Amino acid sequence: MSWTFHPSLANTMTSSYWRKLFYAFGMFGVTLSYQAFTGWIQFYYLDILRLAPAAMSVAWTLFTLWNMVNDPIAGQLSDNTRTRWGRRIPWIAALSIPLGISFYLLWAVPAGLVGESATLFSGLWWYFLAVLLLFDTLWSTVVLNYVSLFPEMYPKQSDRASVSGWRQVFAIVALILAIVLTKEIAESRGWAKMGMLFGGMTVLAFLVSLLGNREDPANHAQELTVPFLRALRYTLTNRSFLWFVFMNLMVEFSLLVLPAVVPLYAKYVLGVTEGLQQGLLSGAAFLTAIPAFALWSWVVKRWETRQAIIVSMIAFGALLLPLLFVQSYSQAIMVTSTLGIGLAGLLMLRDIMLADVIDEDSVAAGTRREGMYFGINGFIIRLAFAFQGTMLGGMLALTGYNPILETQPPNVALGLRILITLAPMTAMLVGIFAVWKYPLHGRRLIDVKTQLGSLEM
Repeated sequence: MSWTFHPSLANTMTSSYWRKLFYAFGMFGVTLSYQAFTGWIQFYYLDILRLAPAAMSVAWTLFTLWNMVNDPIAGQLSDNTRTRWGRRIPWIAALSIPLGISFYLLWAVPAGLVGESATLFSGLWWYFLAVLLLFDTLWSTVVLNYVSLFPEMYPKQSDRASVSGWRQVFAIVALILAIVLTKEIAESRGWAKMGMLFGGMTVLAFLVSLLGNREDPANHAQELTVPFLRALRYTLTNRSFLWFVFMNLMVEFSLLVLPAVVPLYAKYVLGVTEGLQQGLLSGAAFLTAIPAFALWSWVVKRWETRQAIIVSMIAFGALLLPLLFVQSYSQAIMVTSTLGIGLAGLLMLRDIMLADVIDEDSVAAGTRREGMYFGINGFIIRLAFAFQGTMLGGMLALTGYNPILETQPPNVALGLRILITLAPMTAMLVGIFAVWKYPLHGRRLIDVKTQLGSLEM
């Protein structure tokens, strides 16, 4: 047998590789804007601009309610869009720059609003609420369309594995930048300059992602649009999706518990009060996750996603257990460093599993509805925020935590040990049960892939 090298084939492979990287780079913009926003916006308006806590609570409640419903709405609009450029790409192209501007406006508060009595219905409150809702609407719409491209652009499991891995690498880089640089830039250059820089980087990431995005409008030109309520009903009666989103809720809860508890765990269990050390305790898991993505890319190309995500949940839960017993900071950071193995799987595999669910739905319905599925998924996992906050507050109250006291009652340390280990471990067990009940595997999954022509031998 003779082998002939074809330059055109090499060029195709190279261009395909770069398109994947360009698309994956959009995740940098997703994570940078989101982490800087969630990590610092309340601090900025409460501590720097002196917005009254009660006024903040009202604005934040309104934001949370809108945040829950706008994902399904954006998903429905995206699924029913028909243009010569496709369904998703026009939204990203049109709204990326407005998104960056809205991020900047969050931090560029007009001077006339600063220094006034910042109570409910004050000028500062109205400004905060307006730009908050504007940013969230634009962010949800751009991000939903960005992630909705993933299942359709990459129907093959091997491509989904490699692209998902790259997306999470860019996400972790952005996460580290948001954690390390947000306040440092704000203190040295001003909050508005930070908003301008991060807003510009967010826009750049999404515009670069357009270089890797591709849609064929002809694939959807003859598809019928589905009314909102009917689309909602179809989605919420899909058994594969319901078991997936139940699992995803448990995973999201676990990923929210850890960063919320780590500062308290470091201070009251390990006696560590220095901010950088506290940050490294959780940051170590994300750093070790970066090389672990290669492992999970290799695994998911050989196993079904269902099997791989069960293993990742077992690994993540088991590796948490030593935090129930460690006595020193060095021991704790050794443990959190190993968490990256399971964490990488949890971060990477969920979108691949949801892509399988969307594939099954497209075979049954004759139309692809990524927008609605990602939208409803976003709506439901918002409940994890409520679960995490309720559990943390409840445990602290139950164990006698008092923020005024320098030395807390002994039960507080025990409660924090339970929160950082047994709470997410229990969630992992519930998640494993959900994946065990998840019906889209084996012959059923092979049939879906065969009908779509994406089965890899």
